[in-house]
Formats: sequence, structure tokens, C-alpha cells
Amino acid sequence: MNELECIRTFVKVVEAGSFAEAARQTSTVKSVVTKRVNQLEEHLELQLLQRSTRRLTVTDGGTDFYERAVHLLAELDHAKAAVSSTEWGLTGNFRVSCISSFTAAYLADDLCEFQVEHPNLKVELRQHDRFCDPVQEGFDVCLQPAVNAVGTLEKVDVLPLRRLIVATPNYIEKHGLPQRPKDLKSHNFAHNHLIEPDCNIRLLDGRRATTVTIDPNILTNTVWMLRAAVMRGTHMAMMPAFFIEKELVSGKLVPILPQSRIQCAQLSAFYGRSPYVPMKVRIFINFLRRKHGDFPSWERRILEKRPELSKALGPDATS
Repeated sequence: MNELECIRTFVKVVEAGSFAEAARQTSTVKSVVTKRVNQLEEHLELQLLQRSTRRLTVTDGGTDFYERAVHLLAELDHAKAAVSSTEWGLTGNFRVSCISSFTAAYLADDLCEFQVEHPNLKVELRQHDRFCDPVQEGFDVCLQPAVNAVGTLEKVDVLPLRRLIVATPNYIEKHGLPQRPKDLKSHNFAHNHLIEPDCNIRLLDGRRATTVTIDPNILTNTVWMLRAAVMRGTHMAMMPAFFIEKELVSGKLVPILPQSRIQCAQLSAFYGRSPYVPMKVRIFINFLRRKHGDFPSWERRILEKRPELSKALGPDATS
């Protein structure tokens, strides 16, 4: 019996919620996962899990053992990383998840660069357009718009996602250009309710804040649908600046109410709560912060061509 391997397997089963899901996340046969937990229970002479056909329940003794095991494994991993990394070189598997829009625009290239810096690291990237739980889904880190971290998760803000309301010149010609925040209510909107589920747009003009509740006739959880609706000339939408840089610079999209700024969202890193943040997660977050910073390159390029957007974009536009 490999005691450490059995302990790690038990922790994974508890976090995954089932033997089958733990096996999937670790690319292990389910029977092997079951055998390791059984061996651990026999070794400890303690029932850790209560099995039934419908659910898996952690016993009181299992809960206590899990909490102690998580702490000990974190300390062990931290110690191993510290002595095995040469000049912060990283090894092993690194599973990352990210919203599809930022993956396509930047993260795919960022992650390739990161892997070149750490050639012994095996990188896997998955994209999504929903909230992704790294503990439940077996990721080292998930990059997604910020929500409050709860339960077993920790959250760290990585970079700002400053947004603009935009429409095409054809839409403006047909429907008119809003002059005041309340004018937005009379326009056709496509809206991403993953980012703003209450369908509110929060505008800041100096120290004055205005909240406008819109009634969108297109709802989606992906910015790709917003782009399609806007570029057809039938809707306006609120989109992140990184995603519409070329269209803004070329004039294919017109910024709406550029004298105001939209309350800033954040692209955040979510990972499993632990006494020690895994070194590969910590170094990756610092890599992204160092590369993009609080005034990302896409905002600098936009402002070079469209300086009139300085109130809406740039480091002074954080909220």
C-alpha cells in the first residue's frame, strides 16, 4: 500500500463528490480509486466514507481526517516545490480554464509563452462561458469574471476588464445616439447575464453614479453572441475593450456615452483554498499581472487612436 497515494486519492474523492468523478479528474480507473480508499480505511481501521447507491457521505471521522490530510498534503507539496524547483522552474501537470473570449484574444498565447518559460510543465487549457469550479472540475486555476469566492475556493483579481457600450454606425443612424444614461432604456440591447445577471449597467461620471436597468431582447452567457448581434447593426451591447479593440480603432463600432465609464469588472483567478497556494498557480498569476498590468496593452493601443475614450478606459477608470 502506498499510504500517501491513498491519502491523496481519498482527498480527491471527497472534493470531487464521487469515486467516478475522482477517477475522471485523475485519469485513473474507478476500481483503482475505490481500492485505494478501501486500503486507507483498513489501514486506519476507520470508516471514512458512507457509501450508498445514491450518494457518498463523509463520516465524522472522515471529515476530521480530510481536514488534517488537506493541510498536511499542502505543506508537503509546498516543501517539494521549494526544493525541486531550480530558479522557479516548474514541473508536473498544470490544468487551466478560462472564459472563451479572453482565451481567444490573449490567454492561449500567454499560456504558450508561460510553458516555454517552464518547459518541464505539462499545460492543459480548457475554455468555458460559465462559472467553473476548479475544485469540483479538477483545475489548478480558473480564470473568469469575479464573483465572491465561497466554500473551498480562493479568488485573486488578475487584471481589469474595462467595458464599453458600443453600436455600429448603421445602428446609430437608424436609432439615434443616446445622450444620457436614461436614453439607453429605449434601445435594443444584447446582454451578457454571466457578467451582469441583474441586467443593470452601472455608469460613473466623476463622483456621480447612475444605474440603468435595461430590458435586453437578446440574453447570452458568451460575448461572441454579443458581437454577432452588434455587428449586424440591430443591437447595442456592453463588451470588454480587449474584445473589440480592432473595431473601435477602425470605426466599425461607435462608443456610447464615452464621457462616462462603466463600473470595472475583473478577470480573477479561482483556485482551491489551501494553507499554501501551489507554486505554479502563484507564479502563473504573477506572470499574467506582470504582462498585462492595470493598464493593459489593448487599452493603450485604443487610446493612442481614440484619445476621447480616456474617461472610459485606462488606469484612472478603475472602480
